[in-house]
Amino acid sequence: MSAHANPDIIDDGLVFLYDTDDGKSYKGEPTTNLITSGGIDFSQRSGYTNLQTSQVVDSRSPSGYACEMEVQDGANINTAARSQFGQGTNMPSSGNAFVSIFAKLEGGTYSNITPKIYNGSGTAWQSLSALDGGSAYLTSEYRRFGYYGAITANPGFSMTKGNSNIQTGQKTRWHSPQVELKSHATPFVNGTRSATQGLIDRTGNTTIDLSNVSFDSNAQMTFDGTDDYIALPSDIRSIFTSYPNCMECVLKKSSSDQGDMVAFDVDITRWNLNYNMYVSNQWSFDFYDGTEHVIAAGNYDDEYVHFVLQQLSDGTMQIYANGVLKGSSAASNLSPNGSSIRIGSRSNGDSRYFKGDIPIMKIYNKALTSTEVLQNFNATKSRFGL
Repeated sequence: MSAHANPDIIDDGLVFLYDTDDGKSYKGEPTTNLITSGGIDFSQRSGYTNLQTSQVVDSRSPSGYACEMEVQDGANINTAARSQFGQGTNMPSSGNAFVSIFAKLEGGTYSNITPKIYNGSGTAWQSLSALDGGSAYLTSEYRRFGYYGAITANPGFSMTKGNSNIQTGQKTRWHSPQVELKSHATPFVNGTRSATQGLIDRTGNTTIDLSNVSFDSNAQMTFDGTDDYIALPSDIRSIFTSYPNCMECVLKKSSSDQGDMVAFDVDITRWNLNYNMYVSNQWSFDFYDGTEHVIAAGNYDDEYVHFVLQQLSDGTMQIYANGVLKGSSAASNLSPNGSSIRIGSRSNGDSRYFKGDIPIMKIYNKALTSTEVLQNFNATKSRFGL
């Protein structure tokens, strides 16, 4: 069975893989959902009539996190009919939080139904924005809506069908409500997603710890150029003390960042992919076997680039960029100094932190043929516009 979402990518010899676009690898930024399934109340809120609320089963949401609201009894509702999604027992008494939920509209002809929340006592109805940038109204497809704002004392989080007239028999469905102490939404989680649960090695060999990386406003992993890195264990490091071996990645950096930086490093720049350290304004493969070997590979600012760095069975070092061999050099075994492997910085963490994105990282205990390098590049290039 392939460890990739894309079956056209080479799996033979693969010992480590993450891919932030693969839902089986990237689970999301670490977070805690303050709404628990046990705290959800599916009863109709006091003071609202002609509304039926019930829990429903939805494959997109774990048990207890989905519900349906339906207008009944032959009457339109002219106010914001709502269903409780838990009281404030797990909520902070002050500060801001991000509230998100998936919702859709079923039946009827009214289309201007807006999703809203009532955010605790003393605050008004808050409109939810469409997180996909689309229509602010509910549509026939599940879409995620969200709101970032202040949390008042003991808030009761509720979901509404909106302020417009709502017809008899018209329904809204909701699933996966989430409240988290962040300024943006992260993928839904039932409870807590820890730093070791956010990014999964698809080979199953290594636990990846995201404690030392950053996340952007879309909850995507990024490296801030200051102190971000991912450390890999000694069994991965041992692959690089003999040959053949191979590291493959996709990365992107900005032209505004021209300082020295290391995207991948074994034993303190003794087997590494670096920018500007040995060749001005270029990426290069640096290898030390008692003698320094440096192979330049080009600039690629403001664009994604697919790199393959490897040492062949005869010791030859190679670096490919976007499927093209940029250079090679004869070498022998790495001269190790006992340090670890890091993604995003020098392995001793003293400086040269990478600033940008590394959405794919792979390590093989073999070297790839030129045909395999090109196959992996071709299977990846359309995603990154290469």
